[in-house]
Amino acid sequence: MKVSVIIPSYGGGRRLLQLVDHLVNNNHKEKEVIVVIDQPRPEVVKELRKKPVKLILRDERGGKVTALNEAVKQATGDIFIFLDDDVVPNGNGFIEGIVEKMNGYHVAEIRKVIIGKSLLARMVHYDYVGYNYGNYLFWKHLKRCVGFNGAAFVLTREGVKRVGSFKPAVAEDLEFGLRTFLAGLDFRYIITPYVYNDPPPSWRDWFKQRVRWAVGAALWVKDHWRVLARLIMQNPVFAMLILLFLLPSLITLSAALLANTNLMDKIALLVLLSISSFHPGFIPIAAALSYKLLYALIKAVIISVISYFAYSIFYYQAAKRVKLRFNPLDFAIYFFVYSPLWFLMLLSGFIRVFVFRRTTVSDWVVPEEDEEGSEKPV
Repeated sequence: MKVSVIIPSYGGGRRLLQLVDHLVNNNHKEKEVIVVIDQPRPEVVKELRKKPVKLILRDERGGKVTALNEAVKQATGDIFIFLDDDVVPNGNGFIEGIVEKMNGYHVAEIRKVIIGKSLLARMVHYDYVGYNYGNYLFWKHLKRCVGFNGAAFVLTREGVKRVGSFKPAVAEDLEFGLRTFLAGLDFRYIITPYVYNDPPPSWRDWFKQRVRWAVGAALWVKDHWRVLARLIMQNPVFAMLILLFLLPSLITLSAALLANTNLMDKIALLVLLSISSFHPGFIPIAAALSYKLLYALIKAVIISVISYFAYSIFYYQAAKRVKLRFNPLDFAIYFFVYSPLWFLMLLSGFIRVFVFRRTTVSDWVVPEEDEEGSEKPV
């Protein structure tokens, strides 16, 4: 079975040449590697021309969506493997393993393993525990998916014919994933083989990426809320499980709201303490009010701690299921610090889209959809 490996790139990522070398040296015979580069660096082009790849060079930055569609039009394989330019397959049997796992399926997400030992890498790792396990659950319970991580996924030629081309979207992988659900494509999650994935190189790059993801997620919900609402109504328990698993900060922020007692209570306590300094008879009243505030704080702390231990057990089991590591200390930082930050960024993205109607993001190209936006590329 012939396989087309499609790699979109901007400039030529730092792992692009390593990725291409791995693929062209792969032991699967019937394959082609198609690389689409916007505004390529000359030194990258020079090296790629030495390799047996289909090279599509574009002087203008057309964006990932048009790069994917252009590559699909030129692909001749029966199976399409889509890889970002910052991933590396785990072994020489990568392509053959994908072909075997796709038997009976039209779409699949490939497991992603975050590499690196920095704090950022360790935090992003737990994001990917959630993403990987989420689609593992979709595979096991629904055999369909509503969205996937576009860094590494697989489609059959028949699947692409049924779904159509990639459409202009900030989160093109979520948009396309939902259309595979609507088309009824059989979905699976592939644990092995897998790819290694770099985290963003810096917190600044992480912030830019997450702003894009937040806006993309908000636009995805805005454009497809009816379908998503119907899916939730049909699978309420499953949907709630996925939501709570992917967004653990729903619990911690709820606990914080419990601690944020009425402002008037806090003002009253200060006034009573001031009066008590002159009239000791007010001390019992002030004490009672302080106990009320302290109780709210203690309740929030207890809820947060219990939630942490519950989520630790849940994430440990999830990580074990998808063969990823788990460290309780790292997860504590993720749960109490990193996850609330990401959740607040996600909320800000929804406010940006639904309230302020701002849908563009910096340093990301989303092409205009033409009159034949639904035309199928294969």
